[in-house]
Amino acid sequence: MINLMSGQPSADLLPTKLFDKASKKALSRPNAANDMLQYPTERGHPEFLNNLALFLSKEYNSFVSSQNLCATPGASLSLQHILTMLTRPQSSTRHVYFQDPTYFLSFDIFLDAGFSRDQFIGIPEQDDSGIDIDLLQSYLIKNRNGAQQNKFFDSVLYCVPTHANPTGSILSAEKRKRLVQLGKQYNMLIICDDVYDILTYQGDIPQRVIAYDLESDGKHVVISNGSFSKILAPGARAGWIEAGDSIIKQVGNWYV
Repeated sequence: MINLMSGQPSADLLPTKLFDKASKKALSRPNAANDMLQYPTERGHPEFLNNLALFLSKEYNSFVSSQNLCATPGASLSLQHILTMLTRPQSSTRHVYFQDPTYFLSFDIFLDAGFSRDQFIGIPEQDDSGIDIDLLQSYLIKNRNGAQQNKFFDSVLYCVPTHANPTGSILSAEKRKRLVQLGKQYNMLIICDDVYDILTYQGDIPQRVIAYDLESDGKHVVISNGSFSKILAPGARAGWIEAGDSIIKQVGNWYV
């Protein structure tokens, strides 16, 4: 029997021999005590970030700079940290928009970060092209915060743009562009759960929302939240975020 309720790989797919070989090699290096067992630099070991940038550039078929990366202990803890550093649920950040339906465990993370359920607004999908951007815009206009912008965001959107969980939809290129524009216009933080992009088996990986943000002017508003859980092993508890320099400094410089 195959348990479809749990999104985890079969145990025979987990690369125990690879981890054994890699850990022995890493721990036998001359500076292993500092590189492997000491507190790292805030954003992660430079060698790891450089190698991660090369890996992601190849997988996405799009350049990724190590300057836009920060190591994390996985996507879930990363999401919690992002909300702690960039939002203020009781004052500045008044609403949370969710792709509807969405990853069910995300709600508790927002609640633990200080948000309440009456701040949650669902944005339904349109066929297989992702969330209804027009409806999202109407909510943003209605709920617009007239206060002067500060370092905290007025609202947050949590979404899975590529191979959405649970519907499998893929946000269209046109909608990705508009989403970034709306984020900048209405000071909305866009958190993209990009854990499935590299699992694209047919066709090219769509240009990610973060890429549209990085190539545009103005305040950066997008965070790509990545994880090795779906492509290597859940127990590795390792991931990364990719974002513009201002966000990386604000979020990454507090990761210790």
